Amino acid sequence: MADHRPIIVRLQGHIAVITLNRPDQLNALGQDHYYQLGETLRQLEKNPDINITILTGTGRYFSAFGDPSNRGTDVRSAFGNKLHGTDIRRNMSGTLFNNLDLTHTFTSFSKILIVALNGPVVGLPAALVAQADFIYAAPHTFLLTPFSSLGLAAEGAASRSFVRRLGISKASEALIMSKRIPCDELAACGFVNGVVSSPSGKPEDSVGFLEQVLAEVHRRFDSHTAHSCLGRIKGLIRGTEKMIDEQHNYLEVLEGLEMIATGVPGQQIQAMVKGQKKHKL
Repeated sequence: MADHRPIIVRLQGHIAVITLNRPDQLNALGQDHYYQLGETLRQLEKNPDINITILTGTGRYFSAFGDPSNRGTDVRSAFGNKLHGTDIRRNMSGTLFNNLDLTHTFTSFSKILIVALNGPVVGLPAALVAQADFIYAAPHTFLLTPFSSLGLAAEGAASRSFVRRLGISKASEALIMSKRIPCDELAACGFVNGVVSSPSGKPEDSVGFLEQVLAEVHRRFDSHTAHSCLGRIKGLIRGTEKMIDEQHNYLEVLEGLEMIATGVPGQQIQAMVKGQKKHKL
């Protein structure tokens, strides 16, 4: 029987697998889903039996931008007919705090985080996956952060993590130009640790893709690995970077609020909802 929960968690020994499970919506996430994802990570953080967490998706996309079934309602409730002043600040405060909190959960996650990109990743999820310790991607994967296209600030501490993971040139292309970065470029610059194909070679075969990633994880973290030391080594690697990421997370939220208050993002998103603006997806 099919599991219709939007986020599924399965424990396999010392490994937890989190699966975004909204394939009909290309795994697009709304605020409730983001909260659930953050809460899932926070619960795994407390689980002493889990050393490694894998985050992946169902279907041909890892996660698309926004929730298409809810997008028009989200825009109207957030922006209304007033695109300037204190009303929009009040309306957006909850969303921006949720983004701040979720990003903090990713930057402070002490367990080994492996992202298995079963397909394209767009928007805030693209920023969040840059916090992973290891990333494996299917060949049809691309990364897209259309923030500048929508008049938004960078999110998810991407203004720092993308520079670290993509390099300054590609980070500028992704964030300032809203340029789509294909899988071969992600591999060439070291954003992903490896490109993994499903046995069938079909983009929608996320199950086969995950099986291949799990096999790779088991090979790399075999019985000779002292799992108790993994988090300690990660802490040494990420120590100073974590503090810098937190600063960027905070600054992005403040800058984002100022940009939203101008009304430009509301106008851009409304135009997209009405079909007057082409979605970069």
